[in-house]
Amino acid sequence: MLRVNAWLLTSCFVVSAAAAQELNDPTQPPQNRAAAQQQAQLTDLRLNAIQQRPSGFTAYINGQRIVEGEHLPPYTITKITMNHVIVRDAANGSEFKLSLYTQNPLTTESASGSGGQN
Repeated sequence: MLRVNAWLLTSCFVVSAAAAQELNDPTQPPQNRAAAQQQAQLTDLRLNAIQQRPSGFTAYINGQRIVEGEHLPPYTITKITMNHVIVRDAANGSEFKLSLYTQNPLTTESASGSGGQN
């Protein structure tokens, strides 16, 4: 009888531990895997500046002057606006957006304040 109770108790712990591993954290923000993959693909492209000229917008990506329609292999620049650049990947045809102004979280160094204000 004691052996059966010990086996039953052990199996309950194993089942409850397995069920707990399948639960998702409800406070965790949703994960967009497609966006993460797109961001990973664009790590080699850095939008440095956008300049408005009489002939249209010019973007500076990785230090190179680029206008709409030009190629930055394996990418094609499809549209340049005042705040962002739309880039098409020639390999799969997907489009990505390079934003000039992004919101980055404050690091611990910059969040400490200046002039002794913490």
